[in-house]
This record gives sequence, C-alpha cells and structure tokens, in this order.
Amino acid sequence: MAHADFTPLPDVTLDRLLDRIAEALRVGRDPTTLRKYPLWTQRVMRILKAQFVPQEYTSMLTGDGSVLSEGIAVAWAAKAQDLAKTYNANAGALAQKLAERLDADPITEEVAVQVGSGVIPLTEEFQKHIMNRLFGPNVAERSAFVEGLAIGNRLPELLDRQATSNTTDATGIYLLLWFYWPEIAQLKSVGEVARALEPFFSTNKNLVGVHWEERVRKLANRIGLSFRAKQKRLQKNAGRGKRL
Repeated sequence: MAHADFTPLPDVTLDRLLDRIAEALRVGRDPTTLRKYPLWTQRVMRILKAQFVPQEYTSMLTGDGSVLSEGIAVAWAAKAQDLAKTYNANAGALAQKLAERLDADPITEEVAVQVGSGVIPLTEEFQKHIMNRLFGPNVAERSAFVEGLAIGNRLPELLDRQATSNTTDATGIYLLLWFYWPEIAQLKSVGEVARALEPFFSTNKNLVGVHWEERVRKLANRIGLSFRAKQKRLQKNAGRGKRL
C-alpha cells in the first residue's frame, strides 16, 4: 500500500520529452556534461543509447566533416516534410523549442525550424548544395554522399529493427527512469520508485505483479540506483531532532 505522503509522477508531456532530448544532445555535443547527472542516470542513458542506436551508425553520425554523415543528414531533412504532414503537428515550433533549450544562435534556430517544418528541402540553397554534392568533381565525396543518402533513407527501418532485437521488458522501465530522473532522484527508496512507476505499466499484467518491486530492485542494482546514503542522512537528522 502506498505511503500517505507518496506523490504520483506527473504525466508525460511534450515539454518533458524535449527537455530530455536536449540533455541527450548536449551530452552528444560535449560528453563531459554527462558528469552533471547522477551516476545511475548516466548508466540509464548509456543503456538506452546501446539499445536504440547501432554502434556502426553512431560513428557515422558523429564523424565531423564526414560527407557520409552529411548524406544521412540531408536524407533526414528531406523526409521532414513528409513527417510533418503525417503527424499534422507544428514540427517547426517543436524544433524551435528544442533549439531554444540548446541556446542555439538565431541562424541555427532558424535552420532547425526549417528542418522541423519540412521547408528546408524546398529552399534554393538546399537544392543547390545537393546538386553540387551529386555532381562534384571529387569521386570519393560523390560516392560517400550518395551512400549516406541511401543509409539515411533506410535508417528509421534499420533503427527499428535494432530496437526490436535489443529491447526487453526492462527498456520501458529505463525510458521512464530517464524521463523522470529529476523526480526519481528526490524519492527516498527503491520501493517508492517501484510504486511511482507501477501506474505506467498497469495494463501489462505479465510485467506488473507480485514480483514487480523485486524486478525494479534488480534493475536499480544494475544501474546503481540507491537511496541508502539519503536514508542515513534522514535518520541522522531525525535523531538530532529528537535530542533537541
């Protein structure tokens, strides 16, 4: 039974998702920023990266100056228009919010809005750049760019396949631990974490049952999520209060 002072986690919102994506992008841009998060949160982020992003594509997407990576980025930008129509959402506004969270300069923010709304493939600069790459004098660069376009067009399919083969029942728990790491860091015990996460899986009877808390404890041990130091501090402070 839940404690009287137990506060359920808030609903998953778009702003929360954007906050987490912005954090992940900052870490990708500067890996040293990972240190600012609790150790268990760092481990969760690494686990999710390993589960969702194949290692061979990680190196492609992070290679500075790589024409192959550029081809992938161009393919994704070209798809943005179709995605914006499919989901009938103001993707440009979402991209702008994300750019603001990353403290992007006005030019980068404008590019983000154009990419997110699907407008950028229609711009003259974008079309000209593609033509220059496709018909440039450097054979190796032409080949790498075309290969990047091919990978970029198939990357969602490849990532979905990778995610399907790598994910388990624990993946959903890891995702929620990541989404709600600021709130979870303020809880007092792993049991409280289990109670906080349980409502999100209430329809999955195979996952949530008599062994639910034990399962969460095992995952907590795996990522180093512990509240023992906090409990000791609370007990110590409580003892001081009684003596006063």
